[in-house]
Amino acid sequence: MSLQELIREDFLTCKICYDLYTVPKILPCLHSYCQHCLEPVVRDGSLQCPECRLKTGVPGGASSLKTNFFINSLLELFQIKHNRDLACTVCSDAQKIVTATARCLDCKDFLCQSCNQGHCCSRLTLHHRVVKLEEFLAGGYDAEMRLLQELCCQDHQQEALRFFCDTCSTPICRDCRMLDHFQHKVVSMANAVQRERPSVEQLIQSLEGTVTCISEQEKAVEETIDKLKTSGENIKERITKYVDDLISYVLAQKEAVLGELSAFLTQQMEGCRLVKEELQSQREKAVSTKEFSQRVLSVGKDYEILHLEGMIRNRIQELQTYIPRKLERQIPELTIAWDQPEMQSEAALFSLVFPGEQPEGDTETVFEPASEVSASPSEESEVELNSPLDSEEDSCPSSEESALGTPAKDPSYCNRHRKRPKRACTFEVDQSCSQEKPNITGIAVLPHTGGILLLDQENDEIKQYGADGHLEQSIPLPDSDGVFTGISLCGDILACSSDSFLFFLTLEGKFLHKLLLRGSESSYAITSYEDSYVAVSEGTLCSISLYSPSGACVGRVEPRDYRGGKFLFIAVNAWEEFIVSDFIKKQIVIIERSGLILNVLKTSHSLLTKPFSVCVDSASNIFVVDQLKVIKFSPDGETGEVVLSNQSRLKRPRVLAVDDSGRLVLVQEDGYVHIYCF
Repeated sequence: MSLQELIREDFLTCKICYDLYTVPKILPCLHSYCQHCLEPVVRDGSLQCPECRLKTGVPGGASSLKTNFFINSLLELFQIKHNRDLACTVCSDAQKIVTATARCLDCKDFLCQSCNQGHCCSRLTLHHRVVKLEEFLAGGYDAEMRLLQELCCQDHQQEALRFFCDTCSTPICRDCRMLDHFQHKVVSMANAVQRERPSVEQLIQSLEGTVTCISEQEKAVEETIDKLKTSGENIKERITKYVDDLISYVLAQKEAVLGELSAFLTQQMEGCRLVKEELQSQREKAVSTKEFSQRVLSVGKDYEILHLEGMIRNRIQELQTYIPRKLERQIPELTIAWDQPEMQSEAALFSLVFPGEQPEGDTETVFEPASEVSASPSEESEVELNSPLDSEEDSCPSSEESALGTPAKDPSYCNRHRKRPKRACTFEVDQSCSQEKPNITGIAVLPHTGGILLLDQENDEIKQYGADGHLEQSIPLPDSDGVFTGISLCGDILACSSDSFLFFLTLEGKFLHKLLLRGSESSYAITSYEDSYVAVSEGTLCSISLYSPSGACVGRVEPRDYRGGKFLFIAVNAWEEFIVSDFIKKQIVIIERSGLILNVLKTSHSLLTKPFSVCVDSASNIFVVDQLKVIKFSPDGETGEVVLSNQSRLKRPRVLAVDDSGRLVLVQEDGYVHIYCF
């Protein structure tokens, strides 16, 4: 900026009183204000900058702040140039005021025409620089004035500050140098400035990168705002269109069903009317025959009775052999697909997915227990989990399953050949020794014994159950600032994840060590490959880190060209292939240890809708909890079938695991654990 641009009223105006600065004080944030304006905002030895809100300690009050001499010197130039009624400072007095016509830059005096002539003739001022007042006020000599400006010492008012004391880091005058600073290291002000200028210029230059970075971030925020607006409008349009289409669909269904009902009722009523008319006719014939026959028997002569006996007999036999037209008793009944009250009250028709968030609530962490038998709405509340799943009845593959490559079979073939899970055991998570209601977020199985380890997040402990569901022990978790979410067994070492840390414990709960995980996720899902390493799913990084039981990082799996997702639950099969559920993309990804993606199971061409917890069995088959069902996929993910499902939202599973013997352990959100055999 030029000097003339700086000597402006707006630059020299206090942002509090909107007047020219009076004793300007500069804050550490480089904002300046009048001293008397800052005094009222000092509270308890500190003040906040009125512009940027930076808090500054001022134990000595506003007067203890540094004076902004830069503003002061500019104020001097500004006030001189804006005083249009300038008098000669040499010959003017109280009785006579002579208008100035020139300015001596050396003496800093305003001169009238006479004094100007004398000033130029005097031997003492012969070489002084005298300029016309108009040119001076126009700013033509501002730069020279700035060079000639000197700041005087506060202790020695007549001495200019021409030196800098390196020992005290303060500017001093000649008298200060000879008195108080005689033994100090002192340099001239010009040398001090020349020495410090390069570093200050470098600092200022480095700000260019900071400004550029902030500008880019600001641009990114603006782009995010535009994307939010666009996405919001798009979602609104989609919801509105979906609701409009749904209303049109429901109304069309209403009209179609009412039309079908009306046609059916008309047909049935017409059939009933014809049968009724025929029956009425036959009844009238029978009544008429009865009355006529009774009259003949009552008042007829013998020969008349014998004469009509044959005809009466034939008529009665004819009436008795009448077979009425068969009436098809088809009474319509109504079934409504969406007639379950809990679906209308609990289930969200729409759900938003926000990247970077851990799924919670009914949208993502809540799942249905499986069921093979459908029940009417009145019977649904009485249907328990164990009864349906123990049934051996099965059904043929759905159209979705057929699309996956499973050939269609006739019902008898399906019932004979497809193995359905049978419930072997059910137990409730023990609450007798817990302070809070258990909240199971992780599961692991003990090899060879069939034992089950359940991570109780609410009570900070691991509950160990036997294969029969008997509680064997409770293992306390170590102290952590966060909550524990994941659990896995690596040999005889227990690994648990809490916030951004991975803890290693013994099976008795003794703390071994912990390590900091990559990324900034609120929770990490983990699994183990035999006793070699613990695999950690790293959320939005879309990668997997491998850690040995000693805590060393032994590898990292980074799928090639895979971005924009969020890895959630993870499992690893016998071939060291990793199966992860992607929360954002709603798909299952099968990855080699090298990072090669073997298969991606998407909702568009599989049984998946919102995959959640995953596990594998000894044959590398993949089990996935997906909303209201548990799906079993082949190791390569090419074929799949729903093995457990339920239409009720009263009870929902959360996590699952498969033990050495192939038993599927399913943990339900209400605290029940079900074990199934295939």
